[in-house]
Amino acid sequence: MLLDEEQLAAREALDALRVRISGGETGGGIYLWGSVGRGKTMLMDEFYDSIPVGKRRIHFHRFFADLHARAHELGSMGSALDHVVDGIRVLCFDEFHIDDVADALFMARVLDTIVAKGVTVVVTSNVPPTELLPNPLFHEQFVPSIELIELALEVIELGGSIDYRTAGQPSAGDYRFATGEFLVDSEIVRPSGEGVELTIGTRTLACSAIRDGVVWFDFAVLCGGSTSAADYLELASRFDDWVIFGVPVLEEASEFAVRRFGNVVDVLYDVDARLTVYADACVEEVAGSLRDVPGLARLYSRLSLLARTETDSVGSGSSINSR
Repeated sequence: MLLDEEQLAAREALDALRVRISGGETGGGIYLWGSVGRGKTMLMDEFYDSIPVGKRRIHFHRFFADLHARAHELGSMGSALDHVVDGIRVLCFDEFHIDDVADALFMARVLDTIVAKGVTVVVTSNVPPTELLPNPLFHEQFVPSIELIELALEVIELGGSIDYRTAGQPSAGDYRFATGEFLVDSEIVRPSGEGVELTIGTRTLACSAIRDGVVWFDFAVLCGGSTSAADYLELASRFDDWVIFGVPVLEEASEFAVRRFGNVVDVLYDVDARLTVYADACVEEVAGSLRDVPGLARLYSRLSLLARTETDSVGSGSSINSR
């Protein structure tokens, strides 16, 4: 595919980093940030595939889930961190974002360990380091880690205003996630009497139905309770075809429900699962003014990949907007 000027500049920086790694350089790296749909992950993956050294590429949510599981298995977070970077010269970290103070404190320790061990890091994010953990009540607690990022990594903005997902870039259709649908139909006949209790660790979560391998969830149940990104990762390992119905205009939902919905879509996008959404309004109305919030701008961008259809059943009807 053809790259725009900003993407070419970012690729040149990644190429230069690859040359340094090939020459035996350790540590350092790149913090690549920019608005949604600009091709950050594509460029990082291109870089990752081109380096013949010990490496790992991982999504933010998966990293946290794996590290907590490893800490439980090994008995300490220090041992888990050592295991994560053992034999690794390059760590590619996709969609880095810190919105929660607990995550911030945890990630501070991770960053200290990675830098101390001389691991080269490539990070993609929608925000510059200075906007991580934006809550003014807690931001100062993460400032030392922000300063470490700015000292250890080359911070590069991938500028430009084009969101290639909402612009309908052809490559979006190469992914299974993009074969899903966003359906506007408040008259959907919701599953009744088909509920299944799914076990996640020591807890259970109710799904509305499982039909031919497709798992159906009510937005209020999936995002309105105490579910986490780790739960969604576990469920995504069992089901690669999801339906979420009852999705409201997000400005009318709680902040926590909106954040969980964003996490669900992040996870499904990253594992390339198929998603069908039944919503109360079109995707622009569902997102509303929240489209301008960094984390939710990513949610809107990804939902925009789904074919938009007005119908009363999954898989029927005609698309009114291709992916």
